[in-house]
Order: sequence, then structure tokens, then C-alpha cells
Amino acid sequence: MRSYTQVYNQSKKEILDRKKNMFEQQKVAIINVLKEEYMITGKMSDLPQDEKVKMAKRLSEYWSPKTGINSNGVRLLNENIITLSPSSTASDIQLFIQKRTKKNLNAIVECFRAGKQKIVVEEFRKEIGPMIGKNLKESFIIDSVWSIIGNRIKQGI
Repeated sequence: MRSYTQVYNQSKKEILDRKKNMFEQQKVAIINVLKEEYMITGKMSDLPQDEKVKMAKRLSEYWSPKTGINSNGVRLLNENIITLSPSSTASDIQLFIQKRTKKNLNAIVECFRAGKQKIVVEEFRKEIGPMIGKNLKESFIIDSVWSIIGNRIKQGI
């Protein structure tokens, strides 16, 4: 017959193992979404060292080894929304702007058509500025938006 301590330790070990497996599954899910967002087709270990560091920072924005997935990670998995932070790179910000542009393409095109691109720029500044702690240049925002609009025009949509 096993003692109470043995049963307790075994139960505790099983719970910790399940929790570890759950955290690992969450990590894999976040990595898969990030790979898809940043168009990485190979393994993360095959990336250059600087890209590995950037992806590790991005991963830490959504997942922690101690607590697992956080609220930003849940939003990334459920709604496919990238969260910006002060450590976000220009490519992260550009990707964020492009995703928002695709989501609201008709309204943004109408603003540009009417010559009211300042409204679009100010909306992006209001949304992104507090997240990254910086003020974005107007030309950066317009270039990011125009890259999407230009592609749609070329495709005839």
C-alpha cells in the first residue's frame, strides 16, 4: 500500500506535467501564428541570429514560460491581431498598418479618393502611438497604406 506522501507527490507530478504540456502547446500555437504572419516557411532554428532574437522578443510579448499564454496571445490566436509594443520594429508596425488597411479597405480608399488622407494618418497615429510610445511619420503611414491600395489596384479589385 502506498503512503499518502507518495500519492500526493505522484498527483503533484502529474499536474505539473499536464501544465508543462499545456504551456508547450500554447507556445507552439503562438509560434505557428507568428511564422504565418511573418511568412517564415522553415524552422525557427534556421533563421539568422538577429531574426531569432526578434522572434523570441515577439514570442515573449504573447507567451511566458511561467504563466503560459497572456491576453495578447489569446487575441493573436483568436482574432489574429498583432499587438505592438515599444520594442516593435518598423516591419511589425508596417504589418499592423497593412492588416488594418485590408480590414477597412473601402473606407480608407474613400478617404484617399476624397483627399482626406490626413484623417487616416491621424487615426493610425492615435491607435499606434500609445502602443509603441513614439510618433509615427506621416510618410511611413501613407507608404504602408499605399502598398496595399496599389496592390489591389494592380489586381483590379
